[in-house]
Amino acid sequence: MSEEDNPHFLKGHALDLKQIRLDLYRLACYFEASHHLVGRETNGNASEDEYIPDLPKEFFKDEVSRVLLQSAIVLRILDDESEADRDERNPFICGTLELDGGSEPLGLREACNKILHARRMNYDKCSSEQRTPRDGRHDWYRPYLYLYGVQARKHWRAALDVRAFINHGARLLRARTLSEFIEWNEKYDGA
Repeated sequence: MSEEDNPHFLKGHALDLKQIRLDLYRLACYFEASHHLVGRETNGNASEDEYIPDLPKEFFKDEVSRVLLQSAIVLRILDDESEADRDERNPFICGTLELDGGSEPLGLREACNKILHARRMNYDKCSSEQRTPRDGRHDWYRPYLYLYGVQARKHWRAALDVRAFINHGARLLRARTLSEFIEWNEKYDGA
């Protein structure tokens, strides 16, 4: 076997950050659509949209799980590549972590860890008491997830604010290197 040295500046994984940002956009759309699809007006023709409200039942949870896992993996890789001292980083708070009877802010890095190691994930479903007449008979999900797991024989619960996770993740995924950040900034923020 002949090993070939990687000539690129970044010696690790080749990551398409734009694709992961697109997945985060999709994740935001899944939660927004969850509510809007179930409450859509049918102009008096009930059979017109008979199957649309059932689509989230088929795809929502699988897609949310897929995007969260892929995003968490890439965000952790990028965080590991960072040379900044862990104590100096902005924690990018996106929820709360309950452990040993206490509660603390959930930073983005720890949120990624909890997503990757969760043994159970619960969704924040709109209950019948919270529905408006426009919502109809179908359930929808708010952008909060509850992750459960065990670390060092201690049970934990993470309440993840999905919108904050998406916001901070998309922000960090703008660029992997300084030159990529400058190029991205000029293209989208500069003009």
